[in-house]
Amino acid sequence: MNKDCLFSTRSQIALVWWGIAFALVYAASCALLIGIVPPPPPTWSAAHVAEWYSDHQHRILAGCVVQSVTGAFMIPIGVVAAIQAARTEPGRRVWSIFMFAGGTFTSIFLCVPTLFFGVAAFRPGRSPEITSLAHDLALLSLFTTVQFYIFFGVAIAVCCLRGEDSPDSPFPRAYGYLTIWCTTMFELGGLAWLWKSGPFAWNGLFIFWIPFFFFFLWLTSLCVLLFRALAVQQRMAAPVIEEPLVVPVGAAL
Repeated sequence: MNKDCLFSTRSQIALVWWGIAFALVYAASCALLIGIVPPPPPTWSAAHVAEWYSDHQHRILAGCVVQSVTGAFMIPIGVVAAIQAARTEPGRRVWSIFMFAGGTFTSIFLCVPTLFFGVAAFRPGRSPEITSLAHDLALLSLFTTVQFYIFFGVAIAVCCLRGEDSPDSPFPRAYGYLTIWCTTMFELGGLAWLWKSGPFAWNGLFIFWIPFFFFFLWLTSLCVLLFRALAVQQRMAAPVIEEPLVVPVGAAL
């Protein structure tokens, strides 16, 4: 039994590290290769957008190759979070399943923008209007597709806020409040449809900068909590080595 538990905790630790590694590579490719940290302003003309893709074609395509591999980094992290939530959830594991589904589907809209960035850069000689369309699809699909973030966030918040019922829950109450705040910030992304300049444009304070900062703060905190919970389980699952019984020489006489 201990061997099975130890293998499970080690597998979950490996999955979290897998997700972290992919998340770091994905973020680096956004900043250093595709060049969307921060994103180009929505006010660029079609000719300006086409020129930008033409000037940086090979770099952007290299970033798309990297993101094609690493973009689904939320899946392994979401799986482990759901397993940890299920460990302490009473009755049917409704919220744990909900968390798993939300974390998995969240990855879809981290992968879709890569497709549009790649299409925009793939043929630099095409009409600027077509390149601009693919560019708009890439950035709008990255910032406005927040439909599944709320499912993952609400499920984690529920598990955190019912922590008093489960003292061994890996999700403390304070993290629940952070999750509520961050999820609210992510949901503001839908407002990018309404503005091309100012704090609610896709390169603005409330659509890019605040969600960008809080997403990595929230994700880092989640991984730390998962590692902490798994370390406890690993110690509990480790086999107990019994010391041999030593009988004093005098006791045998």
